[in-house]
Amino acid sequence: MSVALKVKSVKISKGFQITVPAEIREKYGLKEGDELVLVDLGTEVIIRPVGRKAKLVDLIGKFDTESSFDSVKEHERH
Repeated sequence: MSVALKVKSVKISKGFQITVPAEIREKYGLKEGDELVLVDLGTEVIIRPVGRKAKLVDLIGKFDTESSFDSVKEHERH
């Protein structure tokens, strides 16, 4: 199972500001004054909330693997 990517387009205003679409603000609980970080990947920029940590349970089943594995056993090995 792969992650479905949603792409939203925004424009940079005269003051070099962008508006985060309502759908994204609501989905991630963004409020006025929250900080975002720009991640420069060299060929593109990703914007993400500062201080948000992904929970392991949120990632389970989101990515394809070459072979099946037991996540509990894998965790215990490390």
